[in-house]
Formats: sequence, C-alpha cells, structure tokens
Amino acid sequence: MTGSYRKLGLAIAALCLTAPAALAQDIEGTFKQGVDLLQRDRKEEALRAFQKVLSMEPTPEQAYALWTSTDHDTWLEILRSKGDLELVGRRMMALVDAARRERRNDTEAIKALIGQLKTENPIERRAATRKLSADHGEYAVPHLLGWLGSTGQEEARTTAIQTLTEMSTDVVLPLCAALGTDDAFLRRNVVYVLGRIGDARAAGFVAAATADADASVADAARAALASLKSSGNAARDLCALGEAYHMRSPVVLADHQWSDVVWSWKDGALVSTATARSLYPDAMARTCFHKAHAIDLQNPDVLPGLARAEAGSIAAVAAMAAAGIDTAELTPMADQAQVSLGMTGPGAADAALTKSLQQNDSSTAAVLVRALAEMAPAPTAGMRAALASKDGAVRSEAAVALGLMSTWGKGKAGDDVIKALGEVATREIVRLAFVIDSDAARGQAVAASLSAAGMMVNSASTGIIGLTSLRRMPGLDVVVVSDTLPDVAAQQVIDEIKAEAAFAKAPIFLVSSNPDAAKEAFGDTVAGVLADVNDVSAVTAAMSGSMGADRERADRLAGEAANVLATLAGTGTNLGSVNDALAGALGRTDNVAIGASYALCCGGNASHVAALAKVVADNGRSEMVREAAARACSAIFARGGAAGEAAGVLAGVAHSDAPLTVRKAAGQALGNLSAADRAALGAAHH
Repeated sequence: MTGSYRKLGLAIAALCLTAPAALAQDIEGTFKQGVDLLQRDRKEEALRAFQKVLSMEPTPEQAYALWTSTDHDTWLEILRSKGDLELVGRRMMALVDAARRERRNDTEAIKALIGQLKTENPIERRAATRKLSADHGEYAVPHLLGWLGSTGQEEARTTAIQTLTEMSTDVVLPLCAALGTDDAFLRRNVVYVLGRIGDARAAGFVAAATADADASVADAARAALASLKSSGNAARDLCALGEAYHMRSPVVLADHQWSDVVWSWKDGALVSTATARSLYPDAMARTCFHKAHAIDLQNPDVLPGLARAEAGSIAAVAAMAAAGIDTAELTPMADQAQVSLGMTGPGAADAALTKSLQQNDSSTAAVLVRALAEMAPAPTAGMRAALASKDGAVRSEAAVALGLMSTWGKGKAGDDVIKALGEVATREIVRLAFVIDSDAARGQAVAASLSAAGMMVNSASTGIIGLTSLRRMPGLDVVVVSDTLPDVAAQQVIDEIKAEAAFAKAPIFLVSSNPDAAKEAFGDTVAGVLADVNDVSAVTAAMSGSMGADRERADRLAGEAANVLATLAGTGTNLGSVNDALAGALGRTDNVAIGASYALCCGGNASHVAALAKVVADNGRSEMVREAAARACSAIFARGGAAGEAAGVLAGVAHSDAPLTVRKAAGQALGNLSAADRAALGAAHH
C-alpha cells in the first residue's frame, strides 16, 4: 500500500489537543474498532483504524493498556501479518515493551498476581492471568512451577496449566528449559502444557522427552508432538531450531520472540542469564546444539552448528566493539567461545565454514577462517572456497589464513595464495554500500553511481533478502532503501537496520519516485532522499568522516598480508608476481609498509629502489618503517641491484640528523653499492 507509509513514517507525529482522559478513550475506542474489523477479516479498514491510533500519539502506558485488554492471539495475528499491518503492530509493541520493561522481573508483583489466581471468580482469574502475561511474561514461569509440579494440590496444578497455556508463546522457552528437572511429574506436566501451546520451537525438546525414563513423561511427549510439527527426531529438530536462531530467521525471531535472557535449569531451579540483543540468536543456537549433542553424539549437524554459534558470538562482540560499544563485560564470554570453537574440531569448523559461505554468512565465515588456520593441520576445502569468495572481507581473511599456514609449515603457498595476499596488502580501502530496491533498473542505476564514487556495492530486490544479507556482513558504510518494497514496509527495514549494533553509525538513504512525499513521510529517520539516482553526492558527503572500524579492519588485514609475504619471502618463496604491487604499497600505513619492505628484502630489484629510498628520506614516516625500507635497499644492492639516483638520497639520510637506526641502515645500504654506483656517487659529491 503505497499511500499508507506516510502516516507511519511520521511515527505518531500528530499533536493532540484533547483532554488526556478523553484522548485515552478515543485511543481505546479506535483500537477496539480496528480489532473488530480485523476479526471480520476487513484488514484494510483495520489498518486505517490502527494507523489512526498511532496518529493520536499514545503513550507507552496507553499502548500497554491496549495490550493487556486484547487477546494475545489478536496481537499475534497483527505481528505475523505482512507489510503495513505488521509495521503498525511493531510500533505499538515498541511502546508496550517500554512500559513492560520496568515491570517484567518484579518478584513481589509476580507473586501477588499468582496469589490472585486462587480466586474462584473466573473473570478475576482471567484478569490476573492477562496482567501476569502482559507485565511479566516468561519471568512468571519459575514462580508457577511449584503449582505445576504439585502432586497434592490438583486445583493449583490445574490453575498453573491453564495460566501457562493462556500465556502462550511467552512461556515456551523457560518451560523447555524446565524439562531439565529431576521431577518426573513436573516434566510430564511441562510437556503437556507445551503440547497445548503448540509452539514449534518446543518440538525438539518435547521429542527428546519421548525417550524419558519415566513412561508417563514419554507418553505425554508422544501425545504432544502432534501439535508441534516435529519430525519425530529430537536431534534433527533441535539442529534445525539452532540453525534458525543462528540465521535470525523470523520463524523463531519475530519481533515478539526476542528476549533479553536465556533460560537454563541449574541446581534444581530455572535460571535466567541476561543476554545482549546482538548475542541472543547465537546464545539460543548454542543451547539448541548442546541439547542435540547430548541426545545424539553422531548427528553430523551438531558440531558444525555449534561451531557456527560460537563463531557468530565472537563476530557479534567484535561488531559491537567496532561500533564503539563497551564490550568489557562480554569479553569473558567471547574468550570462552574461542575455546569452545576450538573444541568442536577442524572437521566441524570446516563444515561450518562451508555452510556459512553457501549462505553468505560473511561475519561468521571470517571468524571460522581465522580459527581454522590455527586448528587444521593443512588447508581445508572450506578455506580454499573462502579464497574464491565474492565477499572481499572473507577472501582477505582466507588469504591471510592460508598464508599463515604456509609459514607454519602446514602447507605450501601456491600462486593463488600469493596473488591473493598481494591484493590484500595493496588494496585501497573502499566504502561498503548496500542497495535494497525491487525496481531492478533503478537499483542498478543507484549501484552504478555508488560504484563510480569508489564504493563496493551489494544489493537485494526485497526487504527480507536485504535484511538477511546485511546481518551476515561484518561491516557497512551506507544503505540505500526504496520507499516501496514488495514484501515489507520500508520503515520496518530501516528500523531493523538501526537496531543492529554493527550498523548503528551507517547512514540510511531513501530512493523514491516521489522525493518530496518521501521526505515528508520519513523525516529524520533517514539521512536523506535521492531525487536523482545518478547523483549520489549526498551519500558521499554523509560519509566524509573517518571510516573507523572498516578502515581498521582493512588495515589490519593488509598489514598481516604484507607480513606473511615477508615471512614467505624469507623461506625462499618466489613473490615475483606481487613485488611490484608491494612497492606500490610503501605509501600506506606502517604496518603495511614495514611488511612490504621486508618482503622486498628478499624479492625486490632495482626497479623498486626509488620507492624504498623515498620512504627512507621521509621525515614524516616512523623510524621503524624508514629503517625497514633502508634494509630492503641494502639487500637489493647486495644482490647487484643498481641504485641510480637513490644512492644520493640514501647518502643524504646517512649524513642527516635522522634517528641512528635509520642513518645506520642507510649507511649499510651505501656499503653494498656496486663499484659503478660508488663511483657515480663520488663524482656527484665532487
């Protein structure tokens, strides 16, 4: 619906002059009208009613009141819809969550509401259940397990079953974790409740319970599976769930399914562990794969899946740090993930890498490539595939990793690795752009303009594909999004991108056939609107500052590649195909130039001397890089390379006030001049 985004883009911008009480009534009445229309399958009219609610600028408390007074299934229907209706639901839920956040883990409030469940009045009990669900959700589960597992209080047990069932999908994950209890009676009742809720996320956990040592639990689990869409194979279901979490599939991570805690059963109790949003998908994936591993050690998907989850966690923490977020508290977790990744073994890590490459899961693939360089005894098939990847970051990581393996004696660097290392060491750092536009011609035109401006561009034709691809990228500088997409609303895509820590600083531009309307509708939620797809000056202006983390990552890889080449040159490896490129990289940062200089010590020739001497004479360069360049000149002269005019440059440095290490290296280079060059230098000085 192309005309509806305007009100949504304004994001509740209308100002209300009505008295607060009257306004609240208007909001409630209009929302109820929308719900009634939705239940009668008049979605277009329902959407307009919900949009009117948003235009009234409801407060978080008012949105929360709507949440508590509306059936959970109705909210699920809104959130599971596509396009603008889903976007309305997401905006309302953002307000609801703001109001719920303060209430969620309030033990005293939870206990008070559970006490109210004891009433014989069904209306009061229903109200208490609604409030328990709306305010506390999953945090209520630990407090209801006592009733659920009670053998002597049938009424309390029945109340717990009814309450948890009505709380629906919010309680599924803690209930799955509660299956770790030693109490068979509690396990049976948990399985029963999960079967009544019917959430497919519980399929693997319930399927595992069909093998329970207690026959009543196993029978209950078999009965419950019919409503859970289980394959009947617990490990297979759990691996599929873990894969869905790692890939951030909307099947398991729709907006209402995210949490800030991960549940586990420890020391006879249900325990919640606080988890950052960026880490939540892989934390859940890890839980699934560990459970699958406990069930079936031979399942071929378990260890590769676990390797991807660990690598994903490492990549997420790195992305957060690169975005300027303080990750000090997350360092121990990331360190343990490194250890756990190593324990999966090189075979599993290589299988994980292969799958990551197939799914364009770039950030995970980059971590796995580096890990495999240390883990594997020789280059793997996955690493070779990574070297041919279309993703520049992955390809660079693979080149460095394979080069390091060669220096460690784990293999021999072939021409493909040498050339790839040369490309990494000498590649100019470019901006990364992503274009999401279903208009193929326009999208291609925007991409061409961005490429002409020196950017590396990826693209997608739908919002979902675009978001999926973006989440697998290690970094990004700018995103261009069409104001109309075939699958989801543009504002939803924009919101999703802004929620990702790794892209927090990347400006988002809109491309529209009606720029004026788009500017009014989206306002300052975007950095600007492209009126002319051939003019991307506004985009380049928005990125005029430092490239920050992207530059640091590229420089790190370039420096590592140059140093690997230097080491390989020292072993006698022929670097003839990249020596000219290395000489051209001497003007880059020190970590690149030093490695390039020492590589030229072994493979450089007279044609490289002028560039090296220029570095030696540059007072603006560091002492270390000037010394390295001088030593490369010395090595080339010792092999008979002609100095030409570089001899005079080096002589000037040797007699200057340069640091001693630089003057000494320059003097030694002069000491290796040929007789002809010495004579020419002497004649010039006379």
